[in-house]
Amino acid sequence: MESNRGSWKSSAGFILAAAGSAVGVGNLWRFPYVLGSNGGFWFLIIYLVFAVLLGVPVMLGELTIGRYTQLSPIDAYGKIHKRARFVGILAILAPFLIMTYYGIVGGWALNYAFSYLSSASSVDFIELAILGTHGFGIWHPVIWNILFMAICWAICIFGVKGIEKASKVMMPALLILMLLVIVRSVTLPGAVEGFKFMFANTEGFSFSAIPAALGQVFFSLSLAMGAMITYGSYLKKDENLPKNTVVIAGLDTGVALLAGFAIFPAVFAMGGNPGQGAGLAFVTLPEVFDAMPLGAMCGAAFFLLVFFAALTSAISLVEACAAFTIDTWKWNRKLSVTLLCILFCILAIPNSLSLVAEGTIFSGENFLGTGMPIFDAVDFFANNILLPLGGLMMCIIVGWFWKPENAVSEIERTPGYTFKLKVVWSWIIKLVAPILILFVLITQFVEL
Repeated sequence: MESNRGSWKSSAGFILAAAGSAVGVGNLWRFPYVLGSNGGFWFLIIYLVFAVLLGVPVMLGELTIGRYTQLSPIDAYGKIHKRARFVGILAILAPFLIMTYYGIVGGWALNYAFSYLSSASSVDFIELAILGTHGFGIWHPVIWNILFMAICWAICIFGVKGIEKASKVMMPALLILMLLVIVRSVTLPGAVEGFKFMFANTEGFSFSAIPAALGQVFFSLSLAMGAMITYGSYLKKDENLPKNTVVIAGLDTGVALLAGFAIFPAVFAMGGNPGQGAGLAFVTLPEVFDAMPLGAMCGAAFFLLVFFAALTSAISLVEACAAFTIDTWKWNRKLSVTLLCILFCILAIPNSLSLVAEGTIFSGENFLGTGMPIFDAVDFFANNILLPLGGLMMCIIVGWFWKPENAVSEIERTPGYTFKLKVVWSWIIKLVAPILILFVLITQFVEL
């Protein structure tokens, strides 16, 4: 099975690929604006607690399912319990929906980076990349989405080998670019106010920050998206799953914090608004870069960083969907990846056009009564409802049907390894995680 589906050539390659899946626009675009919109410090504390209590245990569960079954999510859940295939369907639906708008954000980042690198001067970025008043008009961001997806296709067409090689290049490049942006950001006059906002501000917190933090943990760590099960299915049996899980989650959380260090000091130093929302990275930051010394260089580095982060995550989501079509429908890889990337480009069109200037025929300010444009409604459904629901069902299947002792047996297949926290992990999967996730899910439906 491993020889037919492919496997990671090295532990480092797997860790970089899985960390790349986790480290995406969830860290560099979504985490800062969600933190900024929810008061800073208390949101950060809740996020870190959820990452430890839920993120790490759920990720370990998904990697274990993947390595045990050596199958894509739907067939993997079907193997551990005959009635669990529907959980795998959720795990495929989530990345499928996310990819209908994820490439748009990746395209924005690529567009911004190209504009900075080509002009080295201020550009009206919000009009250029989102409203589409330049280039191809309202189709401008759609074109950049197609380019972004073409790059995803070029990597995923080679399977595990292509993903591993790309991750070994992009992840170090991502970290180097992030450090460059941080150095410039923290050396600005008044930058200390950004750190105070992250670590001392207690104003602006509301109850809605709790479900937002959980949704962010699942989105950021690529949980319940099928990605970790798929990547786990390419693992060899001698990999230390708990150790790798902690390293991946640690890298992801570290990058999220570093993103805050890169963004908030600059925003506060230049008088920006940390509560801008989804426009923090793509509206406020370009204005900040435009006003600061060496801003064009910093802007180019930052948006190249966002592009690399988006790409490492996008290839994992495409791979999760492709693994399903390859394992279940017996399609060959080239056909699977090609058709999926084309379909994602087509479905991205209404998401992108729903964000154009209000009042046009394409605007979608109130999709299906949600009060949101299509883009925001899909994002909310996928990340705040579908991902936690998938995580909840995974915990129930592993904790009460497959049984934790069977999962622990797979975890301990690593030669000479004993899982010392198996009792704690078992209780978290059986009770703690389901109760917390269910509580947050209920609050989401109340919010709706």
